[in-house]
Amino acid sequence: MKLRYRDFETALGVSAVVADTAVVIGRLAAGDHLTLRAYAALRADGEHIRVGSDVYFGEHATAHIVDARIGTAVGDAVTVGRYGVVHACKVADHVVVGESAAIMDEASVGPYAVIGADSIVPPGKKLAGGWLYAGLPAQPVREISPDEASAMARSIRNGAAAAGVCSSVLQPSSLNAPMERDDRPRAASAVRSPSSYVAPTARVSGNVLLADDAGIYFGCVVDAGDGRIVIGPRTNVQDNSFLLTTRQRGNLVLGTGVTIGHNVQMGSGTFGDDCLVGMMSRVGDGVTVEAGGCIGAGAWVEAGSVIKAGWIWAGRPARPFREVRPDERVEFARGRDVYVGYGAAYRAGG
Repeated sequence: MKLRYRDFETALGVSAVVADTAVVIGRLAAGDHLTLRAYAALRADGEHIRVGSDVYFGEHATAHIVDARIGTAVGDAVTVGRYGVVHACKVADHVVVGESAAIMDEASVGPYAVIGADSIVPPGKKLAGGWLYAGLPAQPVREISPDEASAMARSIRNGAAAAGVCSSVLQPSSLNAPMERDDRPRAASAVRSPSSYVAPTARVSGNVLLADDAGIYFGCVVDAGDGRIVIGPRTNVQDNSFLLTTRQRGNLVLGTGVTIGHNVQMGSGTFGDDCLVGMMSRVGDGVTVEAGGCIGAGAWVEAGSVIKAGWIWAGRPARPFREVRPDERVEFARGRDVYVGYGAAYRAGG
């Protein structure tokens, strides 16, 4: 799917292989031989994304930007595994991003580097080429040869990711059965405000209430099963996130102005107003996040945890880290408002 955004159109090179459910948007310029697997999303709406030749994005992989501030640059022969994220960063030639790994805002990664599966490169980090990195945050493990990096890239592209770039927390690849999806009968279908937005490649099912100015973006799965999901006013669920629950697991209720980052996986719980759930985090059932609380990028939050108002939890398993700073509250609010604007623009046809 190729979508215009405002006055911006995508420019793809020759011989692109793009799945029907994948999407390219806005001011994206890509070289020849781009490959996008199912539900991959390259969203160049709020800034530029420049992608080199022979680049591969796996199933539910995401590339995005920081609106009106930071674009994304991806070099030649880069491979991004399933559920990987490159966000407002610079990725040099022949880099390999393992399954369920992320490179965050203003980070840069040198040529022939490998970011291990389930790892997070934090904002602003500069990683030299020719190394394998792993962990939260990603740390150097050992030097790696171009031949070994290339072999890891091939394994991802062939659908059988090698050790080091194969995720320990993702289920085996399946384009027809989203992770942990429950197939029992659904309750009533979704109820949407006219001012809400659901992207054309998102899947929403069951008893889901989508309030004013709320949005569910590309590649997301929001499935209430026989339970209930409430997405409050001005709340956004970003690309390739999975919100899945059932009556037995409990309802999922998101308050006003909540941000769910890219590629999050979460179940039942209660999230107060102005919460933020960082990209790539995994949140167990029955979690409570009080107003203004924050789950850090890549955190794994155990079932039943309670995050107090105004606190950040981080780590694996996630634990209290520190209080949210005033400048961070400003940025969270800016991001929320940006997504309200995105939703209005997409509803208007770009």
